[in-house]
Amino acid sequence: MNKKGTSVLQIDMDAQELFGEPNFRGTPERNLLMAVLERAILDFVGNDEKEVISSEEWIFGELDNPEYNEFSFPWVCQQLDIDVNFVAETIRNMPKRGSRRVAPWYFQKTDGTELKKAG
Repeated sequence: MNKKGTSVLQIDMDAQELFGEPNFRGTPERNLLMAVLERAILDFVGNDEKEVISSEEWIFGELDNPEYNEFSFPWVCQQLDIDVNFVAETIRNMPKRGSRRVAPWYFQKTDGTELKKAG
């Protein structure tokens, strides 16, 4: 936890570019888009079949011919300045939760002083 008592969800070393200095927080709009993306990822690796199918359609549905409609996966990635194909491939390779309640997750909460990938 940082001095303000909040934690930051960490993705990898490139995630630092998504957050402004000095407190590693972005604008409210950027935080909203990150939350939308995070929810889709959590649904994709989850064990609820309807959520998995819905998130899979949203994430991978327009990859071959992205239209960049508002709040589509390609549009969200574009707004966050992240490579849509790299993120989609990373998500596709994430381990599924299966019957466990907790996903084998790559995200880690830290005190904001360092960005690292959980192993």
